[in-house]
Amino acid sequence: MNQVDFAVIGRGLMGTACARHLAEGGHSVALIGPDEPTDPATHDGPFASHHDAGRITRILAHDADWARLSARSIARYRDIEARSGIDFYHPVGGMMAAPSDGPGAAFGDAFLAVADAEGITHDRLDGAPISDRFPMFEFAPGTRAAWDPAGGWVDPRAMRRAEEVLALQAGASVFPEAAIARRDARITLASGATIDAGETVVATGAYAGMDALLPVRPAMEVYARTVAFVELEETEAMALAGMPTLIFVPEGQSHDLYLLPPIRYPDGRWLVKIGGEADSPRLRNTAEMTAWFRSGGRAAAGRALLDALGRVMPGLPMAQSFTAPCAVAFTATGKPYVARVAPGLSLLAGGNGAGAKCADELGRLGATIATGGTLAKEGYACDFRAVEDAAPGDDAPVRDPLRLVWKGGMS
Repeated sequence: MNQVDFAVIGRGLMGTACARHLAEGGHSVALIGPDEPTDPATHDGPFASHHDAGRITRILAHDADWARLSARSIARYRDIEARSGIDFYHPVGGMMAAPSDGPGAAFGDAFLAVADAEGITHDRLDGAPISDRFPMFEFAPGTRAAWDPAGGWVDPRAMRRAEEVLALQAGASVFPEAAIARRDARITLASGATIDAGETVVATGAYAGMDALLPVRPAMEVYARTVAFVELEETEAMALAGMPTLIFVPEGQSHDLYLLPPIRYPDGRWLVKIGGEADSPRLRNTAEMTAWFRSGGRAAAGRALLDALGRVMPGLPMAQSFTAPCAVAFTATGKPYVARVAPGLSLLAGGNGAGAKCADELGRLGATIATGGTLAKEGYACDFRAVEDAAPGDDAPVRDPLRLVWKGGMS
């Protein structure tokens, strides 16, 4: 049996960041969660969408709180890299684009209004200036865009490792296995070992509410998302060296898609990634999650994504492509849940398709709540409260008036 001040269950981006902030605050911390599966086809434990090489980062956002979360995280990236010795941030710039009219216009109205209201440094690019600046893209006439110089992409695996290195340096202990039960202060691991914690933070992402670690089920919709990749030759990838990340609403569409520039993956391949769906199947339990992550994604969704990619980048060689599974959790508030849900127990979950880039700030907020603090003076409009699922097992989706047209991609 191990005894610690704090146990953080979930070695994802938010959980690992939370453990770092707690450990650097002088507390004894146990960070619990399995390593990345070596063979997804036979893996029976938790999966995670951050097992990837690229996630968009940006300050530009359709909502001021998301912009603040990101700005505070991005401001700490270089310090985390320097102290951990692990590089993960690639500020190639991030662009958001939307039509000036039609079903996607509200998305453009929102991110442009937030950019102005929050004083976010950006270049406004409308019409011809977009193609002049970024000739690899082709947009419909009337498209409005903004380019964020702090945007770009992060390697989520490397970012998580960097957070964990700093947590370990500050004295945290890592338990690389799944937590299978929690009763009061005691956590039981898959090996049978137990950990007693004065406070526990559950940061199990899309599994929160499925894994029996919480006394209530949080109101979250977990969706089986498909992402598509196009493989490029190295010379083709180098020709796109000036490409920023992109979040855009195609003409006539109401939901956004996200696109990353060529990234060299661990297996040596150069891949362009696109994602974002208007809707997809819901995942309601761990068995469905496992089956989904063992799949290759939905072929029809992949074809739709590649078709959209071909329209926005008509010159992109697309002979080699494939799909992969992903999962995204949308909360009932449209914001992450960072809240105490019972004595000695806090919840940190719900990325809403936009949590990776701001995971360090969310981890800091989670550590604040876990140590008995309040978020009232943190400068956010929302309180990050957790909403309980009023009818666990009810197949009716959680209705979120804040997401409106923005539940598609939002990486």
